[in-house]
Amino acid sequence: MLLRKIIYVFYVLLVLIKGLKYECIRRFKGKVLALEYAQKTTYLWCKFTIKIIGIDLEVKGLENIPEEPCVFIGNHSSILDIPILLCTVNRNIGFISKKEILKTPIIGYWLTRTNCVAMDRENPRTALKAINDAVENLKYGSSMAIFPEGTRNKEGKVGEFKKGSLKLATKAKVKIVPVSIERASRAFEDTKEFVPTKIKLVFGEALNTNNLSKEEELNLIENIRNTIISNLK
Repeated sequence: MLLRKIIYVFYVLLVLIKGLKYECIRRFKGKVLALEYAQKTTYLWCKFTIKIIGIDLEVKGLENIPEEPCVFIGNHSSILDIPILLCTVNRNIGFISKKEILKTPIIGYWLTRTNCVAMDRENPRTALKAINDAVENLKYGSSMAIFPEGTRNKEGKVGEFKKGSLKLATKAKVKIVPVSIERASRAFEDTKEFVPTKIKLVFGEALNTNNLSKEEELNLIENIRNTIISNLK
């Protein structure tokens, strides 16, 4: 167990050093190649994290993910939800994240360089800007992901969803993919140890957001939440 933690610390330091290469690529070769490098680095980091902890992913519903950019909406129990989703989908995904997360060393550095958007829910003006930035990301080919509970629920229960979390998808007129992630906090946060764990991940059927009536839009968030809960059972 201790050896795995030591190996992981050295790997994280390597990821930190890769930031220097990212900055060089961005300066001399442009933002497009820099983004590709950041995405590859983040994917490999996520994959390594899953492997060294010993997480065994049982994935269902990959066929429900559309080829075009979409919005993934899922429940949230662990910091591992992000690497689990990224290494499973293996596509360009930006996250709508609390501003505090994006300020953390290393993790925040790479997330902000892969189309992630900071959300300050206490400031409506910046929250609206975050939604608009995420819509632009979708237009340019990046899928987005959001955990609409607003905070992690380590007990594995699915809390109430923030109503504003759907504005991203409905404004961009893209499909929504409900994502159910079994309580991943068992693999690390519950004990602060690496615990080999089997975790189920289910992608529900994609939902269209075009031509929704006001009633359908009002009911959509609760329908998505019910789908996520149902797929966890």
